[in-house]
Amino acid sequence: MSHLPRASLATIAAAVVLAVTVSCQSAQQPGAASSPSPSPDTAQGGPSAAEWKELGKTFMFEGHPVFYVDQGSGMVTLAIHGYPTSSWDFRRLLAPLSRDSRLIAPDLLGFGYSAKPADIDYTIARHADMVAALGKHLGLTRARLIGSDIGNAVVQELLARERSAELPFAIDSVALINGSLFAEQFTPNMTQKALLSPLGGIVNWSASQSALAKSLAEITGPDRRIPASELATTWQLLDHPAGSRLMHKTLPKPAERAANDARWTDALCGSTTPVKLIVGAADPTAGKSMAEAIAGKCGGARPFSVSRIEKAGHFPHVEYAEETAAAILAWRAGGY
Repeated sequence: MSHLPRASLATIAAAVVLAVTVSCQSAQQPGAASSPSPSPDTAQGGPSAAEWKELGKTFMFEGHPVFYVDQGSGMVTLAIHGYPTSSWDFRRLLAPLSRDSRLIAPDLLGFGYSAKPADIDYTIARHADMVAALGKHLGLTRARLIGSDIGNAVVQELLARERSAELPFAIDSVALINGSLFAEQFTPNMTQKALLSPLGGIVNWSASQSALAKSLAEITGPDRRIPASELATTWQLLDHPAGSRLMHKTLPKPAERAANDARWTDALCGSTTPVKLIVGAADPTAGKSMAEAIAGKCGGARPFSVSRIEKAGHFPHVEYAEETAAAILAWRAGGY
C-alpha cells in the first residue's frame, strides 16, 4: 500500500465509499424512505454528551484512561455499549436504572471519551479485560450486566470467565439488547468488509458524519428516529478528540468470533445466570432472530425471558427507552 501515491489512495477510498453507499441504499427494506429523517415523536430526555462527560470519571487500564459513568447506589448494573457508539447510548436509562440502584456504564477502549490508542489490537477479550479491571477498581463483588451490539459478546466472554473462576465479581443476571450471539449471525455488511480489508484505514479516513448518520438511521425503527442532533453527537464521540476515530481497528473481527464461538455459546447456554433478551423487532440487522437463535442453540436447556418492542430498531434503549427501562426493571425485580 505504501508505494501508491496519495491521489491513488484517495481514488480507491472514494470508490469504496461510493460502493458502500450504493449497497446501503439498495439494501433498504421495502417501503422504507430513501433518506430517513428524525420524527417529532422520538423519545427525548437524558443528559447531553457534555453533561454525560461531567458525570463521568476515569481509571487507568493498560496505561490508558478509560471513561465511565457511575451513578446511584445499591445493587450494581453494569452496561456495555456496542460498535461504533459509546456509553452515551444508555443516557435515557440513567435516571430509571440509578433511581434505587447503581448504574455503571464505561466507554470501551477506543470509543467515546476513553483513550483511542492506535497501536493495540481491539478484541472482545481486551474489552472484557477492561470491564473486569473496572469492576476490581470499584471493588465490585457482584453485578447485573447489560450488553448491546458487541457488548453482548463482551458479556458472553465475562460469563465464560465467571464459569472458570477468572472473574473478580459474580454475575447476578444478564440483559442482552439487539446484537449477534453466535458466529453464524455475524455477517459483516459491505461497509464492515471494507473496514476489515487492507483498505480499512482509508475507509476510516474517508468516513463522514453524514454517512454515519445515514447508516444508523437505516437500522432504527420506522416511527421513532434518533434526532439529527443526537446522530451528530454520536459522530463527535466516535471521532473524539477530532480526527482520532479508529473504526477499522475497533470493528470486531469475525475470526475472533469464530474462534470463541463454542466457548461463548457454552457460556450462554450452560450458565444458570438468568438471561433477558430485549428485542427491537424492527432492526434489519440483529433483532427478532436473537430469540430464535438462542432457543435453537440452547435447545431449551436454559430459561430466558424475552421482551419484544415491535417498532424499535437496533437501539431500543434510545428509541423506546421508557419501555426498555420498564422491561429491565420488572425483570430484575424478580421476573425470572
